[in-house]
Amino acid sequence: MLERSPTRLSWADCEQKIRKLHRAALDDVTEDESRRLCHLELSASRHAGKSPRHVLEQAKAVLRS
Repeated sequence: MLERSPTRLSWADCEQKIRKLHRAALDDVTEDESRRLCHLELSASRHAGKSPRHVLEQAKAVLRS
């Protein structure tokens, strides 16, 4: 059986996914968490950070906290 390789995540996809996560959790996040998600979304739009996947994982961690 062939193993599936992880799908490559583009910066644009990362930005969209963070925006979608942020909108979905808007009523459940604090102002600080919301600010952090906005910062991560901007990071993705500027291609800043280690990788798109790393930035997305940071956003998910904000929501888990």
